[in-house]
Amino acid sequence: MIILTAAALGVSAGQTRSAGVIALVAALIGMTFALAAITSPGPVSILAFVYAVLGYNGGLMLFVLGLYANQRLRRAMRVSH
Repeated sequence: MIILTAAALGVSAGQTRSAGVIALVAALIGMTFALAAITSPGPVSILAFVYAVLGYNGGLMLFVLGLYANQRLRRAMRVSH
């Protein structure tokens, strides 16, 4: 579930097309994990943080690949006229 949530954050941040927002969301993921680790009474799994970072980056990559595919399909439609 962490990976899917982080991927959704990546796609959503990518849709803004703002480097500042993309960096801010990435920083917020790290800050949220740090705050959870500080306030947690038990041990914290670093693997969950790794999954969140990988999911976020994967969501950004999926968004960029979607933009690329959309552009190629638009070109293909124009040429076929």
